[in-house]
Amino acid sequence: MCITFKNAFRYVLKSTKEEFCVDPVERILSLTLSPIFAVAAVIILLVTTGIIIYRLRVKFYKKWKFHPFNRDECVGEDMDYDVFLCCSSLDNDPHGLRLLEEMESNGFRVFYHERDFLPGQLITDNMARGIERSKRILCLLTNNFVTR
Repeated sequence: MCITFKNAFRYVLKSTKEEFCVDPVERILSLTLSPIFAVAAVIILLVTTGIIIYRLRVKFYKKWKFHPFNRDECVGEDMDYDVFLCCSSLDNDPHGLRLLEEMESNGFRVFYHERDFLPGQLITDNMARGIERSKRILCLLTNNFVTR
């Protein structure tokens, strides 16, 4: 449809004052509020997505066989062990040994007191050595551990 000068002139003549004039306040509000609402919508979308991912993170880890602790966060530190397993000697059998076997079967290098403490040294010195040479510490907290 082609609009000629004559038709355009008729549109202008038939227009009302409200259609022809634009309120400057309304124009400024529409120009400033439109981007603000768009940015707010994007922020709400990102926050909602982040909350959903946070709530479902365990399912994601299990489904894609990804866990945040599988990465080597100690690159260049030459750590001898991945885990320092700390538990009471009364919990060594069966809990401590079961944890030890499970971690070592998954390829983790574990510093374990029953096996890796050096004889003749203080327990605190052995513990400090194990902690300094390990990336993480895993404490098996039981009644035996707490009461000793």
